[in-house]
This record gives sequence, C-alpha cells and structure tokens, in this order.
Amino acid sequence: MKTNSALCLSLLAGLTGLNGCFHQGSSIDGTGGSGGDPFPPTSGDGGSICSGNTAGAGGAVSPGFPGGMAAFGFAPPQYGSTITREVSPPPISGGTLLVLHDGHTAFAADPDRDRFSVVDLMARTMKASVALNPGDEPGRAVEDASGRVHLALRRGGAVVTVQGPTWAVTDRQPVCAAPRGLAYDAKQDRIHVACAGGELVSLAAAGGPPVRTLKLDSDLRDVVVSGDQLLVTRFRSAQVLTVDASGTVTQRLTPPKFASEEARGGQTFSAAVAWRTVAVPGGGYAMVHQRGLVDEVPAQNGGYGSFDPCGAIVQTAVMVATAGAMPKSVPAIPGMVLPVDIAISPDGKRVAVIAAGNATNASSPGGAPALPRVFAADITDVSDPTVGCRSDGTHGPCQQNIFNGAGTGGAGSGGATGGAMAASGGAGGETSNVDAGAGAPSIPAMGATSTSPVPAPSPPDVCQTGGGNHVGELPNPIGQPIAVAYDADGKVLVQTREPATLSLASGAVIVLSNDSREDTGHTIFHSNAGASIACASCHAEGAEDGRTWDFACEGARRTQSLSSGISGTEPFHWNGDMKTFPVLMENVFVGRMSGPELAPEQVTAALHWIDHQPLVPVAAPADPAAVARGRLLFNDKSVGCASCHNGDKFTNNMTADVGTDGTFQVPSLLNVAARAPYMHDGCAPTLTDRFGPCGGGDHHGLTSPLGAAQIADLVAYLQTL
Repeated sequence: MKTNSALCLSLLAGLTGLNGCFHQGSSIDGTGGSGGDPFPPTSGDGGSICSGNTAGAGGAVSPGFPGGMAAFGFAPPQYGSTITREVSPPPISGGTLLVLHDGHTAFAADPDRDRFSVVDLMARTMKASVALNPGDEPGRAVEDASGRVHLALRRGGAVVTVQGPTWAVTDRQPVCAAPRGLAYDAKQDRIHVACAGGELVSLAAAGGPPVRTLKLDSDLRDVVVSGDQLLVTRFRSAQVLTVDASGTVTQRLTPPKFASEEARGGQTFSAAVAWRTVAVPGGGYAMVHQRGLVDEVPAQNGGYGSFDPCGAIVQTAVMVATAGAMPKSVPAIPGMVLPVDIAISPDGKRVAVIAAGNATNASSPGGAPALPRVFAADITDVSDPTVGCRSDGTHGPCQQNIFNGAGTGGAGSGGATGGAMAASGGAGGETSNVDAGAGAPSIPAMGATSTSPVPAPSPPDVCQTGGGNHVGELPNPIGQPIAVAYDADGKVLVQTREPATLSLASGAVIVLSNDSREDTGHTIFHSNAGASIACASCHAEGAEDGRTWDFACEGARRTQSLSSGISGTEPFHWNGDMKTFPVLMENVFVGRMSGPELAPEQVTAALHWIDHQPLVPVAAPADPAAVARGRLLFNDKSVGCASCHNGDKFTNNMTADVGTDGTFQVPSLLNVAARAPYMHDGCAPTLTDRFGPCGGGDHHGLTSPLGAAQIADLVAYLQTL
C-alpha cells in the first residue's frame, strides 16, 4: 500500500471551526483525482480502525465532527419543526409516474395519500383525482393498447384498471399479496405483474382473473417485455431473470463488480437495490441501482460517507443492457442519494435519474435545496465503461468537494468551479442537465399551477453540458422527488411526494394534493445525512438491502431488517453494542454517516416512523398442512426454536451464542422469508440453508434429529411469519 502525503488543514479553521492534519486524496494508493477526499475511507498503513478515532500505527482517521458535516456548512439536511403522523407515511418506493401514449397526459400514483391523479400537461390542468382504499399504496402503472391504465396496489394485493375520460376504477383484480412491477405485452395483450413474494402473474388486459401464475425467485421488482421473453428484476440483489415463453427461467444476470480510482480510491463495489428498471426504445433495458462497498468498512466517525460525492460506501449507477447480454461495468453517478426512479427519452438517447435523498439538504435552515435532485445525460455517457465517477455535468451532476472547491473525479474529469453553489443556482451558473434547486414557488391550491425558475445553461468553462444542448430539458422540483418521466417532446417531468406536485420543464408546477403527509421521522430516514448516504440507502423501503458488509474489527455483518419495528428489541446491532436508540443515532447517523446533531424530539420521531411501518404482506401458504406441522415443530420444547424466538416479534431481545463464533442479538423472525440471506454474516442463502453447516448446528435449536421433510415443514411455517 502506498502512503499518501499529509496536508495540514489548519487554515480551514475559519470554515470549519476545527484544526487538524488530514490525509489528502485516496488512502488506497495516494493517486486521488482532482477532487480526492481529504478524509481517507480506510486507515493508512499499520492497522485498521476499530472504533472511535483510534487507528493502528501510521494510520490516519477521520476525526469526530460535532454536528457531523453540518459543522462544515456543506448542505446538511434541514428538518424544520418536528411533525409526527399518527398514520405514518410509507417508505419511498419510487416509479409512480407514467406519461400516456399521447405524450401529453400524466398519470401519477400517490402511495402517501392512496389516490392517483391524471394531469393534462398541455393545458396544465388536473383531469381527475381519484381516491383508492386506505392502505392500498398505489405504485407502478402501465397503459395498454386500448388506453386502459393498470395500477399495482403494493399493499392492496391487486391491480386496478382505469380509463378516460372519467378515469373511474373499472376493475380491481387480486393478483398476489405484494404486487410491485408491471409491463404490457402488446403481442399477447397481457399485463405481467411481478410480486415481492416471487409470483409472476399474467392478466388479460381486457380484464378477468389471472391467465398464468409462475413462482420464481422471491423479491421480484420490475418486468420488461423483450420479444417473447420477460426480463424480471429482483429488488435487493439487482439480479435480472430471463423468462422464456414457456415460463422457464433461462438466465440469471447480475451487474458486474466495479472499481475505479475515481471512486473511493479504487475500492471494490457490488450491485444491490435495483430501484427501477425500464425498457429502452429500440430494445434493451436500463436499471438504476445502488452499489455497496465490498472492501472493509471503517466503523468510525465519517466511515460511511465522504466529503467527496464519489466516496460513500453506497453508490448510484445506471446499467444499460440488451436481453441476454452480459452487463458491462458502468460509472458511479456521484452524490445522487436514493435514486428511486429512472426515465428514458422517447428517442432512447437520454436518461433522467432522481435523488430522493437530496431534497432536504441546504446551506441554511429554510434555504433552497443545494444538492442535485434531478440529473439527465446521454445514455451512452452514464453507461461509459471507461469512466469511474465524475462530477462533470456529463457523467454525473456538478458537485463540489468542499476542500478542493472543484468537481470530483479523476484527472480530466472537467471539475466545476461553481461546485455546490451551481447546484443551488448560486455563483458559477447552472448546467443544463442538473436541476437548479432554487427559487421554489409557494404552493397554490390543488389543481392550480405556478411557475418556478428553470435551469439556465452554464458557460462551457464551468461544467460540461453533457452530449449537446439540452436547455429546458429539466424542471425545478419544489419537494422530495419520487418519480420521473419524459413527455413526447423529450422534456422531463418530476413528481414530488411532499408537497404533492408535478413539476414540468417549462417551470409550471401542478399541485396534486393539499393534504400534507410531512413526517419528520420519514424525512430523517430518507435524507442525505450530509456525506452522500441516507438511512434508506442500506435500509431500503424501511427494511434492509440484503447485503453483508465487511466491518473493520468485526468482520462480516448482514444488514439488519427494520421492518418489524425495533422498539423493545434493545440493545441494537448484531453485537448488542448500541444500548438505546438515541445512542444508535448518535453513533451511526451523527457519527458514521456525518449527520447533524438531532434534537431529542427528532430522534423520537425517527423511532416512531420506523416502528409504525407495516410488514410486507405475505402470500397464503401453498400447503397449510405443512405450515401446521412446522408450527408444532417450532414450538416443540425439545427442538427449542421458541425458547429464544417468542413473543409478538418472535425474539426474546437477548444476546446468545448459538454456535456461530460469537454472541449475537436474537433477531425478530417477522417477515423473515423476505430477507435472505440469513445469519449475522449472511452465510445461509436460504431458510433451508440456515439449518445447514453455517447455522450453528444443535447449539441453534436441536434440529439434527429432524429429517428433510421436517425441515421443509419448519421453513414453510417460517415463511408465514
């Protein structure tokens, strides 16, 4: 390992209020680009960082920053007055906006308010606003050849059909417990529905019960029709399944691992959390997904994020591929936290991505958002395998590394002299493919429109313009973006959840609802803490990302699920080292994630929101008799499962040694079927594997006397929890 040159930053005292000597550039090989992170993501030569600010001999560590990144004035999240809803809003899932075939009508589902809206983009007026059942949580929508719109109800377990001009619901068809993605197959005139439980359901577009139901892998997300094949994604693994006309899975592909000196000094990342996958006109598909760090994660202050938007342990990427082709490595898109949706222009040449996590980051309380929330570029640029991570306006939005005052990335990346100020419409101008984030208008009444400033082009020496002149392509959204689409003219429109609006590239803002769903806990959970990472980056949709991380001095640790609520399960973390939720937030959110200090009422609001998220609906068991037998085994004292996994959450909240090389917290088993892999180190890919060699043997329940059929019964029962 090469040694970096040290840079004494005492002159930063006026900016930060702190003095100290820190390493400049990458801690991997010392070759950091023009925007290298002055705080290394790992220790220097001589040892790993285990806790606090301690390093091995010769190692440099990020210091503990009181108030996290807010101490540096670098667009920390701003939360305002604390608001807690009795009925908590759902986590952000994204992808709730559809532009119909006419190119000028928008269909926007609203999972926060259980309704959908239809908007005339030409007249800028609301055509309809229709309420659904409480708790339906509408998600993806698709239009068929007859102009009917089919809408998946994520918690309603059904697909509803609506059609203009009245836009009333004409059909409600149960499909599965947790429908997610939709696609229209014009050749068969069918709607294909991907379900979180692993079902792939096909419906006749004209209505009626399912014509085919396949049982595939669990955690299905989106569907893309490709000739006679269906491409079906899995959410947490970002895997793409190819399903042929007979219903057989013929291929499983995962985006490749990624490493570049332009991103966290060359450390390795692997794919996870496929937020949205869409078809590309002319063939192929595009997936916006996250990538997580494979190399060691420092469990220290600042260890999860970075002042360099290319340096966090979670990245954003857009994979573009054709059916059956092995995906290629693609660049990281810097600083786009929670990329919950993607859109492709009608000509297939441009791509737009949103960052739901950047909506609350501002340089001062009440200020305009200062980080990019919408980014558009040529599809060839975001999928260029020769690029690592560049804030040049072409391969990523212009952002500033606060210590270098320039765009991040390797040499030749075209740094932005305007930096973060450009992202907020300040000095340095604005790129034509990054939203301005300033000058938001006040909110008029529902259905009314107002006009906000739209981005202006930057001078060529400020930031690259990204594949040509695209002035007026992007809107300036005034809230938290949850969905993005292109209209027939190649202009981007963005849906926001709070306030509920539709922002057009012309500057028009159409209010979809005046019913506020603002909730401080929801906001904290989904906000960029300040160093390009949010709670929801790892705990996607309020649960977890399916990853096993390599923590310094701890080893492999599987992301723990939050989906069953966490109050009453203290202490936290696998080792039980975080005694209370305030301690957890101080150490992780404020410390490792570089977030601001939170007031006690804000911490309480965050806990309330986590505790009030409903479980993912579970499908009815295929074999109730097997479930009944499994329940008896689970509660059999000679087997011993229920001795630790008991109570409402199926945990006794204790730490225990179950033969897996340590003492760990007993996890809740609620929704356990939805969170493979299993064990603290993710060693068991399936529930059945948990009863194999890595599960601790008879130290972890006396299961060796059980035969394969009895294990199958136990698994059948666990899948119903």
